[in-house]
Amino acid sequence: MEKRKMAWMILTALAISLVIVAGAMTGTVQRERSHAQENVTEVTTVEGQYRIQITDGKLALYRTGSSVPYQKLDMPLSLLSEYDLEQLESGITVGTEAELRQLVEDLTS
Repeated sequence: MEKRKMAWMILTALAISLVIVAGAMTGTVQRERSHAQENVTEVTTVEGQYRIQITDGKLALYRTGSSVPYQKLDMPLSLLSEYDLEQLESGITVGTEAELRQLVEDLTS
C-alpha cells in the first residue's frame, strides 16, 4: 500500500512539473514569436526607402537608416528652385529606388 502511495505521489509531482514546464515554454515561444514579428515589421518599413537631401553643398542619396550617403551628385544647386532647395534642406523621402530615380531626373532636368 505504501509503495502505491509513493508511486502516485511521484506521478502527480511529475505531471505537475510537466504542466509548469509546458506553460513556461509556451510563454517563451509566444514572446519570441512576438519579438520576431516586431523585427520583421521594422525591417519592412525601413527597407526600400530612400532620401535625397543637400549635404556638403551637393545632392546626396541615402538609404533610410543610414547617415552616410551612398552617392553624391555633382549638380549646381543654383539650378534648383527655391521650393526644391527648401525641401532638399530637410530631405525628401521616397519609397522605392524607381521613385528616387524619377525624383533625381526631375530635379536635374
